[in-house]
Amino acid sequence: MLNRRRFLAWSAAAAPLALQSRSLLNDTQLDVHLAQEALEQGDWSRVRALFPLDKNTVFLNNGTMGVSPYPVLEASIDSLKKSATKAHYPGHDGQLESLLAETIGANKDEIAITKNVSEGINHIAWGIALKKGDEIILSSHEHVGGCAAWLHRARLDGLSIKVIDLKPTADQTLEAIESAISSRTRVIALPHIPCTIGQVLPVKDICDLARSRGIVSVLDGAHPLGMIPFNLHEIGCDYYAGCLHKWALGPLGTGYLYIRKERLAQTRCTHVAAYSLDAFNMNAQPPALGELVDSAARFSYGSFSGALMDGAIAALEFYRSMGPERIAQRSLSLAADLQEKLMNSDISLEMLTPTETRSRAAQISFRLPNKKSLAFVQAARKQNIILRHVGENDIDCVRVSTHYYNNENDTQALLVALRDFANDPQG
Repeated sequence: MLNRRRFLAWSAAAAPLALQSRSLLNDTQLDVHLAQEALEQGDWSRVRALFPLDKNTVFLNNGTMGVSPYPVLEASIDSLKKSATKAHYPGHDGQLESLLAETIGANKDEIAITKNVSEGINHIAWGIALKKGDEIILSSHEHVGGCAAWLHRARLDGLSIKVIDLKPTADQTLEAIESAISSRTRVIALPHIPCTIGQVLPVKDICDLARSRGIVSVLDGAHPLGMIPFNLHEIGCDYYAGCLHKWALGPLGTGYLYIRKERLAQTRCTHVAAYSLDAFNMNAQPPALGELVDSAARFSYGSFSGALMDGAIAALEFYRSMGPERIAQRSLSLAADLQEKLMNSDISLEMLTPTETRSRAAQISFRLPNKKSLAFVQAARKQNIILRHVGENDIDCVRVSTHYYNNENDTQALLVALRDFANDPQG
């Protein structure tokens, strides 16, 4: 129970904090406008001011979690305040689905809102009709959120899992997938960009191949949105599960599921509630359930956080206002420059990310011979350089993510820290 003394103490502490928050956010629109003007002139130095990230932190782990800019924070805070002050119950009006559809090249009725990629993959894995002995092709570079549902269903239903390795080029990767297909293959489920080494898979070619063989294509899209522009209708996949909390810089807990319109009726809906159905009647004899809504929205059910939804909408609007092509060019060029400097440095390392332009994104992964990758990630964090250790599938490497709010000073700090660690006999 909150006693009076504690309440007064909290109120005294919170008041200046709230004022500070308002002062930080009041000029957001002006700041965004000025940032856009700066970008038109090729000046990226002013972009960092749109983010609350500590100025002494070198954040190079955007592939795990994006740092939300002030407009996203403002939208989320305003939404919470609206609910608290106006007793406003947040609805689900389809605005986020519309924005997503426009951004990723889909139709609104092909989009469902989820919490994350894992939830979307689960809807897909349990929604596709499969029988004992059917085969699913996965990769050796899966995140647990992209493969766990498939592995679990395989164990329960007697399905077969075939694992392929990614290759240095797009053509070689496509050949490896084609070679793995058998008469029992029913699903090809792969990451668009794996969490491990930042390799862009030739997804359109993969989906074309799958369709030509009557195989269902599923893509784990955790990373592309906010990093690179893409069009799902052009890619031609049957299913795509993505999120907004990484490169799109939205709030944690916001994701989406794409189901190609022709696949909707063939996808079993295992979880239903409000927003999934057109009606229900507990007074009927027997109690009656209406029909599922005629869109992918049937997979979005129950209450949603208004603050997260409004923050996600603001994140997409911010992304579109900054310019997807411009953001991609900036993020990828930082990564390409870093990769070149790493490979041409005097630091002994093994580069895992392909050098082929088509297969390279804004993530670079490498190993240090005779050094533990995790040890370097931990050492770098002590210098306020935040990276990601990739331990999945025994890959054991360092992953560096560069977004448009990063700059050459950030990557230079990483190079200095890496050289010191490589030359340290105790490292």
